[in-house]
Amino acid sequence: MNTPTSLPPAFGALTSYIGWALPTETLRRQKRESSSMEEIRAFYDAVLAMTPEIMDHLRKTGSFAAADASTQTLFTLMLAFADASLSVELHKSPIVPDGLPGDVWKPEHETVGWQKKPTIVMQPADSERA
Repeated sequence: MNTPTSLPPAFGALTSYIGWALPTETLRRQKRESSSMEEIRAFYDAVLAMTPEIMDHLRKTGSFAAADASTQTLFTLMLAFADASLSVELHKSPIVPDGLPGDVWKPEHETVGWQKKPTIVMQPADSERA
């Protein structure tokens, strides 16, 4: 995804939050952790108010790959909203209180070669096989 520049016209009220629409989980976490609770809360409240309309728009799109750039940005903004909701609804803090620093862990899907890992095959425990 390229640098986000716009949202679908119906969501223009969220344009001031486009900086939250970052392409990776790590960048979105860093954005949340470097923001104040006031900034996080303002973003959260703005997106929450439009969530039903956003979800309807995304459902009509069908898939991320089929979406235009502005809808892809809207989708990524919703991923950031999910991250922000942790701070607002659960932690009451931009970071995880008493947790490990966020940079200790990197999402597997953001590591080089992650798609070449062997497929995990789930099998029943030996006692369940018959």
